[in-house]
Amino acid sequence: MAIYWYIILFIAATFGGLVGSLSGGAGMITMPLLLLSGINPLYALATNKLQACVGSFTGAAHYYSQGLVDMRQTRVRIIISVIGASIGAISVQFVRVEILSKILPFVMIAIGLYFLLSPSISDKDRAKSPKQWLLLIACAGASFYGGLLGVGIGTIILSLLVGIGGYGLSRALGDSRWIVFSINVASTLLFIIGGNVLWLLGITMCVGQAIGARFGAKLAIKHGAKIIKPIVICLCFIISAQLIFKEFF
Repeated sequence: MAIYWYIILFIAATFGGLVGSLSGGAGMITMPLLLLSGINPLYALATNKLQACVGSFTGAAHYYSQGLVDMRQTRVRIIISVIGASIGAISVQFVRVEILSKILPFVMIAIGLYFLLSPSISDKDRAKSPKQWLLLIACAGASFYGGLLGVGIGTIILSLLVGIGGYGLSRALGDSRWIVFSINVASTLLFIIGGNVLWLLGITMCVGQAIGARFGAKLAIKHGAKIIKPIVICLCFIISAQLIFKEFF
């Protein structure tokens, strides 16, 4: 790979880490460029997962240090997410991923509309939902998708924590980073076992992710819902437009 691709992908990973810590969806920045660089799609997916581990952990650790994550509640969702993501990463060899790719843009549109039209979304937690079991089931399904394909998984998990879990945006974002981190780790380990990770490129992107994710987490904690909500809405519609163009035109 030419040296300029390392520079481009480092910059992309830095920006992806920033966006990921604010709203999720970093993969929509890094994955297309990895594919554009000409590397094998499976290697691109594996390397993207590796660098995403660093970005999601950096953001997750910062949210935790600020007291925005309750591990007593989050650890159950983490365990379920590891199981779901592992099954998804194994299933990627057998499932027709293009079917999911055609459905995903409409899911992202629905999430964007929910954040746009719901006046109750803020940094304040709503009353705890009595159906926490439903949140666990939803996280299991989302983590399976996260291990299988993963595009937009951070935004999907965030919307589940807000919509079903009743969390405020800042707390939901902190929890979602830990869940996404667990999904990324489970998937990456399986890709490493399969020998699919490009290590030099992955480590280069990891550095960029760490820089961007820490800055993004600081921004989110400082400004809260007033910066998170519009970014989530914009990202949902941008991802949707990109996927619709890719899948249907």
